[in-house]
Amino acid sequence: MFRPLFTGVALLAVASTAHAQTVTTPEQLLTEFSRCDARFFESLRDARLPADTLRLSDYGSVKAPTIMSPLQEGGTYQHFATPLTINGVRMVGYYNQAETIKNFGNFLFWGFVADGTPQEVAAKLKPLIVDNARFVNQGNAITRAEIRRVGDPIGQWRTQGLTGPGVATPFGFVDRVLMVDSGDSTPPLAGHTTVFCSLQGTVTAPLLQVYRPDLNAHLLD
Repeated sequence: MFRPLFTGVALLAVASTAHAQTVTTPEQLLTEFSRCDARFFESLRDARLPADTLRLSDYGSVKAPTIMSPLQEGGTYQHFATPLTINGVRMVGYYNQAETIKNFGNFLFWGFVADGTPQEVAAKLKPLIVDNARFVNQGNAITRAEIRRVGDPIGQWRTQGLTGPGVATPFGFVDRVLMVDSGDSTPPLAGHTTVFCSLQGTVTAPLLQVYRPDLNAHLLD
């Protein structure tokens, strides 16, 4: 199912032409996060953020907010002792979830849990989001979406031919979405808004190696 792994250095060089800047404000962190790629995790290595907000752990050469396991129910969420305020939005936690659904592919979701309605949160965060002209309303959510075919250059994403909300990603393709939406109906996301990135569909080990360096690339083999 998976193509052979290339070296991480070569892949990262293709996926990103610029090194992550040193993050000194929550707003800068949100901008790096909004890329939905390795830059978020790279930027956390040397980030200087308010105390008692994100708890970080080392994952190889990068850092990421600490959770128990993206595969373990009840272990995918970190509550912030002190909310991280980003452009007026109170982020109260972080979650990181991964799963495989038979006949539908692999699904990875990671991002923040915020106070406020999706529309309020999206309006305040939009100026910080990369390529925010494509960050638009889709039903009750606000999204920026791309798609790629397995076999495309590792850094290539298409903005045409998108599957659209509620439609399964076709086999051989991967959707990447930045989304602001209502949280689940059950705790810990109930009553909150989620600000998250997702990779879904035929997510391969080489793609994970590049875009989610905080994870074992073979997590979902």
